[in-house]
Amino acid sequence: MSPPDLEDEPFMENQDVAGENDLFVLDGRQDPPNLPQNHLEEVVGEIVENLERWHFAEILADGAEIHEDIIEDVGGDEVEEEEVDIDWVSPLSKEYSKPFSSDWFGDDRETLCDMAKFYNNAQFSDVNMKVGEESYPAHRLILSKSSDVFDRMMSQKWNGDKFDLELVEDELCQKAFAPFLRFMYSNHVVLHKDNCLPLLVLADKYNVTTLKKVCLDFAQSEILPVIDLKELFSVWFSYATKAYHPSLIKSCMQAIALEFETLLTEEWEKDWQELHRDQMIEILKCNNLKVASEFKLWEALQKWIQAPNHSERRGNTAGPLLAFLLPLIRFPFMNGDELNEVEKSAISEMHPKLFQPPLLLSYKFNALPLSSRMSCKDFTKKQFLLRQYEDNRWNQRMTVAKTLLAYPCVDHAFTFTSRSSTVPMTEWKWTLKLTGLTFPNPTKVDVLRIILIAEGIDQYRSIEYMLQIVDEKKVLLSMSGKKTFTKTRYYAELEMEKQISFDELLHDDSTFSCNGEFIFQLFLRVIE
Repeated sequence: MSPPDLEDEPFMENQDVAGENDLFVLDGRQDPPNLPQNHLEEVVGEIVENLERWHFAEILADGAEIHEDIIEDVGGDEVEEEEVDIDWVSPLSKEYSKPFSSDWFGDDRETLCDMAKFYNNAQFSDVNMKVGEESYPAHRLILSKSSDVFDRMMSQKWNGDKFDLELVEDELCQKAFAPFLRFMYSNHVVLHKDNCLPLLVLADKYNVTTLKKVCLDFAQSEILPVIDLKELFSVWFSYATKAYHPSLIKSCMQAIALEFETLLTEEWEKDWQELHRDQMIEILKCNNLKVASEFKLWEALQKWIQAPNHSERRGNTAGPLLAFLLPLIRFPFMNGDELNEVEKSAISEMHPKLFQPPLLLSYKFNALPLSSRMSCKDFTKKQFLLRQYEDNRWNQRMTVAKTLLAYPCVDHAFTFTSRSSTVPMTEWKWTLKLTGLTFPNPTKVDVLRIILIAEGIDQYRSIEYMLQIVDEKKVLLSMSGKKTFTKTRYYAELEMEKQISFDELLHDDSTFSCNGEFIFQLFLRVIE
């Protein structure tokens, strides 16, 4: 069959189809287009170039680095002349129609529920855990994911190819092991007063960090506020210091500080003498101890040092221990007679090099006027921070929450008593008032005002004062002055060398706040 003659009849009779494909269909009634010889090569080149441009756009969309050699290969001179429009390659642009990716996650709770079905299930189990009389089929992958200790224990070097893994635990931890193991599969545990501590012990031992946090939070919020002092002191405080959980230690000390005088009674003598060194350090570090005086605390420390069953606390071997403890005793807040008693004690005479520096500094502190204490840098350390002393004295520690101080037009008053200068000795009543914050006003800067009021005054009081703002470790700011109070002039505003604005006090990064509160300590001294 011979090919059709283009001069006699059209290549295709369907004119509609020819119209849609004018580029390729030739109509015999029209002259054929005059195309260059390399037309087909040019069309193919344009298609290849467009494909390479799309590939180049995908590289930009994925955040890949554009290298000069890629630009030269893709666009040549034309790309260099043309300004690249970032929107052209953006996944949200109209020109870019390629799909883009984003992160999506399934239901975590559903995943955990699916994993929980393998707890104590022999299906796919590759290790058998023996705890006391109980055996638990388990899975190395789950245990290694939750605990780096189990990961090491089940390694080839430690356990080889053994299928059984035997764990030695005490009776309470054996009872708690089932919920402990279930937690690693399901991330869920039912806590109560009896199982919280054993679970915390297991979480510490095998370093299951998520379970640690759960147990600590539950103990601090649900257990410590309702148990008695005996259990808190002998069980929780003891374990908190041994395992060193700072948040748990702090919560225990907050409760112990309020009832500290109880620990110094004869009923608690044995418990007091058996205190571990770390527990004693935490007690002496606490600024919130409610105790009659620092000298009474020193006497209690002496009894602990002289405990019959702990000879290592006495004699020549006691030096390192005393080096830890003495800086935590607030010797400056003892009077002259009390300091003399400390200096004459047997333990002081045996270790004079340890006792002389703090005692001499305390004598100096008591001898100097209040205004002179401000210029001495040695008087800004932790041992110069007041505790919550309960006897009648010339100094007072006061705290106010930062949130309370932020209320406008609200005064915060602290009432306390001091000694008097009269004979026989009576009490003087005082009120310290913090004020100055008003409603927001763009034209006015509110500053802290501190007012000292002499309550129930029956005779004039001429005093020197020193007010300090402190944190848990040091003195932050000091101010001092002299005032005379009479029946007609019974209050006075304390002068501040540099006024403190409430913006500076209440700022999130305020240098004057400590753990969400402000701590003030006031010293008074009679001017003769």
